[in-house]
Amino acid sequence: MEKKRENWSYVNKWYIIIPLIFLTIVFLAPLVKMFYMSFFEFQGVGQDLGAFTLKNYLRFLTDGYYWKVLGLSVLLSFLSCIFCVLMGYPVAYKIARMQGRMKSVLTVIVVLPLWVSITVRMFGWMSVLSENGLLDMLVHVFNPNGDPVSVMGTYVSVLIGLIHCGLPYMIMILIGPIGNVSQNVEEASYVFGAGFWRTFFKVTLPLTFEGIVSGFILCFALNTAAFVVPVMLGSGKIVVMTTLIYQQATYVYDWGFAAAISVIFLIAAMVLTNLDKFYGIWEKSRKKRQMREMQRIGE
Repeated sequence: MEKKRENWSYVNKWYIIIPLIFLTIVFLAPLVKMFYMSFFEFQGVGQDLGAFTLKNYLRFLTDGYYWKVLGLSVLLSFLSCIFCVLMGYPVAYKIARMQGRMKSVLTVIVVLPLWVSITVRMFGWMSVLSENGLLDMLVHVFNPNGDPVSVMGTYVSVLIGLIHCGLPYMIMILIGPIGNVSQNVEEASYVFGAGFWRTFFKVTLPLTFEGIVSGFILCFALNTAAFVVPVMLGSGKIVVMTTLIYQQATYVYDWGFAAAISVIFLIAAMVLTNLDKFYGIWEKSRKKRQMREMQRIGE
């Protein structure tokens, strides 16, 4: 028996080690290479790297244009996440409160867009938002003599695409926390005279807030890294961090600067997606200070 346990323990270790080796090779190694390249001047394809320099980072940090692109990327991702919460919460609430086959059907409908390539989905949105598209046709129903309507190549079109990409994830994440809120708790609130909205803001929303934060962080991480959406719906007119990196790497062939932008963007995304943890640490330290002050007063 002891020998079998040792064998299983040996096998379980390899189950962990092999994926770690794989992740190190395919994920960590490219990041290390990118970080290394960001400190050198790129001489050209097939050429040796130039001298060690901080010029790539200084170029980004001292140019207002690149800060504007970074701010735009963060703003579009943030706004798309806000809309995902506002649009996804009612759907998730309805699905979480349903029973039987209809719940499964609605869940499949929510997940269905993820089965289709994002490129195909963005082509669909292009047919809706472009001139002579579905949106243009609907506008001309009410205004037959109006000018052609197209929102392609605007912040609105990119925002719509980001919402489309993040919404299914937001809904699926929220279904669990909402379903964990017992209906008896809400009914007890109604018994004590609270209406639907008061119950929602005082009971349901606080109990599902952690789920909202989790969905927000996931959608934010996905949307900040979005590339196909700004390329296709932005029509080359909207520059965000991902498209800027692509331009520098493939058109300008300045791989050192592209690597530096990637490192800065990665750090910014990691900081922004972990703000809730920083807030939690600050909140715990604040409560500890309050407890110490209360103990001093008590003494």
